Amino acid sequence: MRKHGTMLDDAAIRCIVERHYDDVAAYCRRHAPVRNAADDMAQEVFLRFVRSADAYDDRGKPLALLLTIARNLCADAARSCARAPHFVELDESVAPRACDAYPVEMDSVLASLAPDEREAIELRFDQGLGVAEAARVMGISRFAMNRLLRRALAQVRAACFPESNGGCA
Repeated sequence: MRKHGTMLDDAAIRCIVERHYDDVAAYCRRHAPVRNAADDMAQEVFLRFVRSADAYDDRGKPLALLLTIARNLCADAARSCARAPHFVELDESVAPRACDAYPVEMDSVLASLAPDEREAIELRFDQGLGVAEAARVMGISRFAMNRLLRRALAQVRAACFPESNGGCA
C-alpha cells in the first residue's frame, strides 16, 4: 500500500530547495513573461511548495512537481500580461559549444522550434525528467509528450543533418 501525503520534515524540505533552486530559477528566467520577475517567481514556487509540503506525495522527482508549479506561475503571469510566455536565449555559460562537426548552432535550431516543442526538449533532456514527469509538468499525456518529442527531435535532426533529410542513419 502506498502512502499519500507523506509529511516532509524541515531538513527534507531544505534539501529539496537547495538541490533544485537553480533549476527552478533557470526555468523561470526562460519562461517568465517579465524577465526581471523571474527571481520572484522562483521564490514563489518554493513558497507554494513549502506551504503544501504536508500534502506532498513522494512519487517521482520533486523537480517535476517544482517545475509544474513554476510552469503554472509563468502561465498565470503570462495571462495577466495578456501575452505568451517569453523564451530567452540560453546563457552562454550553459549553452552547448559550437563544434566543427555540426554545421549549425544548436541554440538557433532550438529557437526555430515551437514553444511547446522547445519546452518538451528542455524538460526531457536539460532537466533530465522522464517522459511521464515531463508530460505531467506540461499537463499532457505521455502519449502526447512522446509525439511532441519525436516531432521536435525530427526537426532538430533535419536542421543538424540536412543531407540525411531527417531520416535515421
